[in-house]
Amino acid sequence: MRQPNWKAPFVLSALLLVSGSFAYWLQYSHKPKKERADALLKKPLPIAEDRQLRSIRLRDAGTSITLVKAKEGDTWNITEPVSLPADPDHVRDLLSNLNSMSATETIDLSEDSTEQRARLIEEYGLGQKKREGAGSESIEVTLDNGKTFTAWFGEPHPVGDKQFVGSMEDGKLNEKTIFLIGNFYKTNVLGKNISWYRDKKLFSFTREGIEGFTLTGSSGKVNGTQKDGLWTVNGLEGDYERIETLLSSLAQARAKDFPDSSAMKGLKPALKLSWQGSAGKGEIEILTRSQKGSQMTTYFLRSPLLKESVEVDGNLNVQLDRSLTYLRRNLLLTQGEKVALTEFKLEGKAYPQNIVFSFDGKDWIQKSGELKLDSGKVREFLNLMSESHSPSIVSPAPKGEGDTAILTLGDAKKSDKHRFEIYNSQGRAWARITGSPRNEAFEVEAKLGKAFPFNPDSWKLK
Repeated sequence: MRQPNWKAPFVLSALLLVSGSFAYWLQYSHKPKKERADALLKKPLPIAEDRQLRSIRLRDAGTSITLVKAKEGDTWNITEPVSLPADPDHVRDLLSNLNSMSATETIDLSEDSTEQRARLIEEYGLGQKKREGAGSESIEVTLDNGKTFTAWFGEPHPVGDKQFVGSMEDGKLNEKTIFLIGNFYKTNVLGKNISWYRDKKLFSFTREGIEGFTLTGSSGKVNGTQKDGLWTVNGLEGDYERIETLLSSLAQARAKDFPDSSAMKGLKPALKLSWQGSAGKGEIEILTRSQKGSQMTTYFLRSPLLKESVEVDGNLNVQLDRSLTYLRRNLLLTQGEKVALTEFKLEGKAYPQNIVFSFDGKDWIQKSGELKLDSGKVREFLNLMSESHSPSIVSPAPKGEGDTAILTLGDAKKSDKHRFEIYNSQGRAWARITGSPRNEAFEVEAKLGKAFPFNPDSWKLK
């Protein structure tokens, strides 16, 4: 019997596999490029990610704004109608809109006669006379290689929220393809004035350059001074984080709008803030105007450091208009002080024997006291203590009702570094700093007051 010859079918199968693999590779390895090319065909401004923009010119009914990218870095500047730095965030939004501006559909005029094509282009509002008229609307981009592309906005489409848009490359109109673009892009690109595109950041100094300040606001006057990294306000220990937040808000202040001088009439002063330090000195004033018959208030800022007065968001006034009580230290314990603690002691009539805990580097261990208390409660209380700001500081201190407990906290250098008298008055918990020359008491935040063991049974081990 003759044996079958498997060699020929095997070779044929191998050839089919190789050719099939090559066909698959040829199709799908080029697919991303093909899809990308197809996407560009739907764009009146064929901007791809690898095409770097040099400038953008926005023309809207007789006004023009030109933005030019700096030679180095990613910063942009306005060069028309005036020279100004551009707002980085709004430029990013503009670039995003330009990159994503794509037609929902296109109109192919390639098979129409020259006369018919010209008539339709005029009908779509894209004729030469309309493009050169005072009311023309367009976006022109120039690439690094010098090529220019322009999108011209014509008449609204009779159906749907879109417009006829024509495309021009290096000054020559594409007469064979008309794009239908959603009105969203026109509104978000051309519907903005120069105030929108100009840089809103007001000051060039940083918070680190400020070493002292004077604030006069709705709650009075506060003088802040920094020495060796620590702040005092009106001679009292300051709250470092809150003062840093205030100064950062000042250094990062941004304009909301740039009104003309007539808008600055009839304003009422809200606050003044001056500062000095290694970065120099300066001052600002925030003023307000309330609209008649409305609860809306507009806020303005002026400063010798600025060439013009600006409108600002009302939140800036909130961030800067702080009282002495807010800016002085109103934490009984800071995070840094908490981390350094090694001793925790409770004294008072509620404790027949003083309760003492020591930190062994890993956990709190009870050293004395008849009642065995939960060391986890010590840890939880100290965490709350370093997070809870006092709602108010009252002078003279309210009189206590019932027994007073003494809380002493120490570190490796001093066993009684922090000492507080904690008591109740009028349904609230209060803390007096032992040894303070001021007759005042810090109101204890409610959750911290509930956690304090006025009755040691609440901390007993279960």
